[in-house]
Amino acid sequence: MIERLKQWLAGGKDEEPLPMQEEVAVAALLSEVMLADGKVSEVERQRLESLLARLFGQTQSEVHDWLKQGRARQEEAVSLYEFTSHLKELPVPQREAILLALWHMALADGELDPQEEAIVRQVAELLYIPHSRFIRLKHRAEEDQPAR
Repeated sequence: MIERLKQWLAGGKDEEPLPMQEEVAVAALLSEVMLADGKVSEVERQRLESLLARLFGQTQSEVHDWLKQGRARQEEAVSLYEFTSHLKELPVPQREAILLALWHMALADGELDPQEEAIVRQVAELLYIPHSRFIRLKHRAEEDQPAR
């Protein structure tokens, strides 16, 4: 990001970024939630891959490509808007499915960190999901969690 800023200040032409795929945007958001508490377990990594595969019905190799692209975009991003702007025009059921996946990711390690919840809340607002649905999806994700 600093290099891009230096180029911009120097008046250099920055290459136009490629349009972001929906899958890459969701991969970046799920990764953001996973990394929010500063701890990443193998359970969370596996959960991330399974959530992406289930949301988009694709193979492991495609999921790995999306994750790689999502992490690269995530390193350059300055806000979640860069990802949600590609998703906010989706139909409501798809946006809610993405939010539910984010809740599942936040709860994957059995603990809901305040940073994880803050990211999910911000994404819900950016995707125009009403607070009442935000709470219902949270409860649904909690109910889906295996008993510990």
